[in-house]
Amino acid sequence: MLKISDLLKQLNEIAPFSDSEKWDNTGLLVGNEEDTVTGIITALDCSADTVDEAVMKNANVIISHHPLIFPEISKVVNEGPGLVIRKLIKNDINLIVMHTNLDHQKNGVSHIIAAALGYPDTEILLPKKGNFKKLRVNINTEDKEAFKQNLLKNAPVGDMGDYTEVSYEYEVHGQFKPEAEANPTIGESGKLEYVDEYIIECIFDGRDQHAVIDAVRKYHPYEEPAFDVYSLDRETDTGLGVKFNYGDTLDSLVHLIENKTGLKTVNVVKADDRIINTAAVIGGAGMSYREASFNKGADVLITGDVKYHEAYDAKAAGHNIIDAGHYLEVLMTSGLAELIDDELDVPVTASKVSTNPFE
Repeated sequence: MLKISDLLKQLNEIAPFSDSEKWDNTGLLVGNEEDTVTGIITALDCSADTVDEAVMKNANVIISHHPLIFPEISKVVNEGPGLVIRKLIKNDINLIVMHTNLDHQKNGVSHIIAAALGYPDTEILLPKKGNFKKLRVNINTEDKEAFKQNLLKNAPVGDMGDYTEVSYEYEVHGQFKPEAEANPTIGESGKLEYVDEYIIECIFDGRDQHAVIDAVRKYHPYEEPAFDVYSLDRETDTGLGVKFNYGDTLDSLVHLIENKTGLKTVNVVKADDRIINTAAVIGGAGMSYREASFNKGADVLITGDVKYHEAYDAKAAGHNIIDAGHYLEVLMTSGLAELIDDELDVPVTASKVSTNPFE
């Protein structure tokens, strides 16, 4: 029996909630972590009709992209967001939000949009700088393999992209002198000891530092293991937006988007007639990242909510923009449903309710 608390852990594997922007409101917004999951509906927005859909499908979980409670609300009455919240509670429906945490994944919202257009081979457009750290620990030759295997298999270390249990090692020659109160694994109190050792190095997420140090102390045979932790400045495999190789005109890309999605493009900023070799996608409202996107080699930015002056400045800068509308993100409903369905043995369906305010 899958509980909401278990579901949250699985969703955290798909898109860690810690990757959410500080201003965002993600996670379980309405519900009870002890409830048993009967079914899941993925949605762009949670509306009153979405709740009715969940009741009809015997699904007691709605996972929406856009937060219902955002910004903070001061009352829950039978209108606006309050009406939906009351309806969720009356029907024992749990609401979970995956917003900017899903935006920042390599298989997240922007990737799902590109894949729906027929371009699943994407790379992150604006990679995020990660809180990476490196563990450097000394270990005697005899215990090296056992310690290394315990560390890599049981501690949150050694993950690099699509690879796990990654480590590096090299030989060193060390010395130490145990004091009278020490209980050394090697050597005698008061006597200088020389040892042939190895250095083992591996990378880990800085947020896991306490767990990593605890594991070193747990699995290391020494009473006082010698280790260092270094901060690293490197890009993660998360970030905002994606880019993909296209190789055709801007007009053909506009037609492709409309044909594949069934949605009418809002506006197009056509700065020139060059071939679009690299197309970038930022789901939602991405114009604040325009310059960064074109600095990363984009020939066009596909996004939504483009304002007049933003479009004017883009054209003056020679930047092609396709305003496909914020509702283009609705494609994430089926994409997220597939991601969840691959991990869980519970009914998962994408919402059929349209929350497009322009229809």
